[in-house]
Amino acid sequence: MPKDTSYRVLLPSDVQPEKYDLTLEPDFERFMFDGSVKITVDVQEATDSITLHTKELMIASAKFTPADPSKSFAANDIHIKVKEMTCAFGFAEVLPVGKGVLEIEFRGILNDKMAGFYRSQYTDSKGNKKHMATTQFEAIDARRCFPCWDEPARKAVFVVTLIFPDGLTALSNMPQSASEIRKDGKRAETFLPTPSMSTYLLAFCIGEYEYIGDQTKSGVVCRIFCCPGSRAKCAYALKTCIRSLEFYNEFFGVPYPLPKLDMIAIPDFAAGAMENWGLVTYREVALLCDEKTVGASQKQRICSVIAHELAHQWFGNLVTMGWWDDLWLNEGFANWMQTFASDKLHPEWNIWETYVGMEQQRALQLDALRSSHPIQVPIKHAEEVEEVFDAISYCKGGSVVRMIYAVLGEEKFQEGLQVYFKRHSYGNTETTDLWKAWSEVSGKDIGTMMRSWTEQMGFPVLKVLTDPLETPGTDEVEVEQKWFLADGSVEAGDEKKTWMVPILIAGSKRKAAVTFFDAGSTARISCGGCNAEGEKWLKFNHGQHIPIRVQYPPSMLARFAADLQSMLPEDRIGLLSDTFALCKAGAMDPIELVKLLKGFDTEANDKVWSELSSVLDGLGKIVRQGLDDAVATAYVSFCAKIFGAAFAKVGWDTKEGDSDNEKKLRSTLIGSVAKYCYKDAAVAAEAKKRFQAFIAAPNDSSVLSADIRGAVLSIVMKAEGTDAVFDQLVAAHDIVTDGAVKINIYAAIGDAPTLALKKRALDWTLSENVRSQDLIYIPASMAVGGREGAEAVFGWIQSEYGQIYGRLGTTSMMLFSSVVRISGAGFVTTDKAKEVEAFWKSRELYKMIQKALSQVIEGIMSNAGFAGRMQTSEAARPGAWA
Repeated sequence: MPKDTSYRVLLPSDVQPEKYDLTLEPDFERFMFDGSVKITVDVQEATDSITLHTKELMIASAKFTPADPSKSFAANDIHIKVKEMTCAFGFAEVLPVGKGVLEIEFRGILNDKMAGFYRSQYTDSKGNKKHMATTQFEAIDARRCFPCWDEPARKAVFVVTLIFPDGLTALSNMPQSASEIRKDGKRAETFLPTPSMSTYLLAFCIGEYEYIGDQTKSGVVCRIFCCPGSRAKCAYALKTCIRSLEFYNEFFGVPYPLPKLDMIAIPDFAAGAMENWGLVTYREVALLCDEKTVGASQKQRICSVIAHELAHQWFGNLVTMGWWDDLWLNEGFANWMQTFASDKLHPEWNIWETYVGMEQQRALQLDALRSSHPIQVPIKHAEEVEEVFDAISYCKGGSVVRMIYAVLGEEKFQEGLQVYFKRHSYGNTETTDLWKAWSEVSGKDIGTMMRSWTEQMGFPVLKVLTDPLETPGTDEVEVEQKWFLADGSVEAGDEKKTWMVPILIAGSKRKAAVTFFDAGSTARISCGGCNAEGEKWLKFNHGQHIPIRVQYPPSMLARFAADLQSMLPEDRIGLLSDTFALCKAGAMDPIELVKLLKGFDTEANDKVWSELSSVLDGLGKIVRQGLDDAVATAYVSFCAKIFGAAFAKVGWDTKEGDSDNEKKLRSTLIGSVAKYCYKDAAVAAEAKKRFQAFIAAPNDSSVLSADIRGAVLSIVMKAEGTDAVFDQLVAAHDIVTDGAVKINIYAAIGDAPTLALKKRALDWTLSENVRSQDLIYIPASMAVGGREGAEAVFGWIQSEYGQIYGRLGTTSMMLFSSVVRISGAGFVTTDKAKEVEAFWKSRELYKMIQKALSQVIEGIMSNAGFAGRMQTSEAARPGAWA
């Protein structure tokens, strides 16, 4: 049965675009641009009007010329609907069926909102402040630049001409085809026609740039562009770009189809990066680095972001979702592929361990809320898609792709992808098209397996009812599944939700073949020999390939705790996160988590330490705000002891021959030392010495290792908490050129310990010194630093709402949703949940942030419930933390 799409609000289908000839001339003085577009269309039904998308454009004129050019039709009625973001061009006569050209003259705003065709400030080669022009069209901002059919299925060819001051550089999706100096001294450059593609993938940039370049084995020209002075920071990105393209060419079986691939760092950029076909745009911090001094985490982040955006050149660009319902086809696949490709490029990183601890956990945390949403979510109005650019589309989407890979194996997984790309190149698809390709090559019914994972929200917890190592003579274990919810709540009808769960079981010596827990509530599952004599433990979800939680009986947990280091790092991460989530939901006593934590005293893996830090931070928020001061003091001492002891082994300084993982371990541990040991006199003194060296030369990356820089700055701010330290950080911020250093400074300023400094920090956040793209960093740091920080941030959002909305809300709801989320990030009481909810419900934009707010409130209430349960646990006694 065909999918019902009648709920979608789309432009009329009587006229279809085939080619846009777009000419734009930005004015860098008045921040406006003039434009004209000639759209070759196919009039499929006789009509006297044509409706396109427009936003913040002034339309001067429009005319339609049919295939017979002897007659043209001037639009005699131009009707703009601001709310619908459309413009209807009415004609006195009915337009004939067939090909024709719609020509429109218009003017727009070269805005500072990081959306549409916008301006970004940079410093030129002489040190002068100037502006470049650049674009960000996804999801629905191509209409801010030119009238168009701004829907992913309305693919067309684009020929772009840019007119700009001679001496600047212009880039677009394709290489230049012509360039000339006009009589007015300006340069006009035209670019080759693009492949047929969606409007949101069109891009162009005009400014003063430096670049480096090379080419792939197949001859694709790759270039990395940046603002003046940053050319030396492009080498790692270029190397990663070429290696990624070559890997994807081989893995996907369809060569990258464009003659070039440019990647450019933009000073003002709302997201992390954007996959425009042939011209990928990035935040500077997500693309540029000095490979000799870059921190290990940032280096891995740059690799992952590049791999993500280049995966989109196939998944999203070559083959595009038909409508925003299937956004996850773009983002979920790229989320998985960024890790798969990075692992192939850098197997020494063991980056799947990072994926389990970060991406998978983000998915599980959000999807454990009743206010979550399915991976495939109906989108009526295109603007609604802003709310689903979230951890469900990205991280849960990526996690279910990882699950499919585990079930199919690499050979069939790859074969199915190659079928999919060859079958749908330059077209639009739905989720079922991908399922069909994998089903065909594997003989497995992927569609049936995946329906429960993509069409309903949530995921199950598997509860292991019997300990298979205590039941000799049987190879089976009894298991039940039910919908896992973060707050442990149960409502009528919850039991009806079930999932088809792939079962991956391993013991300490062997692992079983994949089996399935079909869509039922209980089952007896074969252990596949993993409970044979000599096995020390048996673990479900071996390797953490399935986005679920697993609850074990105490006897099985005790075996894990006694032999943790014999488990895969992914499994240690999964065991930690599952136990914490189950305690929070009331399914386990928190004292079980405390016992488990004490078993990690010999841990040496950087990703496991990162998960330990995350779990203890989450637990600490509850302990510090929900329990007696004596318990909080004992808890801090416990954390200081374990992190302090581990950090003492790795030390402050990078050792010759340290791997990236060893650098990340040092970074993770000192990050926790900054939270729990900043009052230690020796720690504070050593940090102060390094802080002073940094302040003396903030642009010299050799004086303070990037791996410990953020922690050093935070330790000094928290230990001293003076106006002098604040002023030194602000002064350093104003002269540093590296975005990663600025982010470290923001986090340290957000750690300001006194109310007076917190107010200074938040006031400074809204100054001209802080770019809008960076506005969120200080309040995000402050909100999770304790009750006073959470109160200060929420009060600031209330009092400065107008300014904050003006800076972020008019850019995108996706960006502004971050403000909604941090408004309640630090709270653990029902009273605070009510206050936060009441404030946002009083705002006019409430409907636009309703989903994000529901998730925030549910999160606070879940914390409140956990705090209440903690009070009756043995973990609420100071002695439990000894």
